[in-house]
Amino acid sequence: MLAGAGNVKAQNQSPDTTARYFLIQASIGNLQEIASGKLAQQRATSPDVKAFAEMMVMDHSKVQEQILEVAKESNIQLPIEATETPVPDRTLKIASDKDFDRLYVHIMVPGHRETIGLFENYAITGKNPIVKAFAKQTLPTFKKHLSEITTIDNNMKDQSAK
Repeated sequence: MLAGAGNVKAQNQSPDTTARYFLIQASIGNLQEIASGKLAQQRATSPDVKAFAEMMVMDHSKVQEQILEVAKESNIQLPIEATETPVPDRTLKIASDKDFDRLYVHIMVPGHRETIGLFENYAITGKNPIVKAFAKQTLPTFKKHLSEITTIDNNMKDQSAK
């Protein structure tokens, strides 16, 4: 009986791998948003898409600082792959000027839905209270992004239908 109790205690003191996984996924996705946003700031032709890209770079840069701080506070070591700036999305990089805005928006809509799902899941089921609070606190920003990019997407669809 005592041996079993010792094992439970050891397990409770082990790092929360779910929090680490969440922070790795959040960081990688976040850095991809920044890289794509910077590319869109340079290449987008639509003023709405350019403004959205600027918001992405600004907001996701702040979120990235928070991710690194939360990881540090939680004693979670993030691998280099989760902290290096990724290569911009190849599809966006090679897109023609004519297709760039549509492709960027096409990537942003489902990407933000996935990000919201990741953050909502950890906000509900997460075990690490620091990481859980971060997930809850960040969700409104990502929901705002989804709302704005969905509006841009709908406006583009309306314009192409005319």
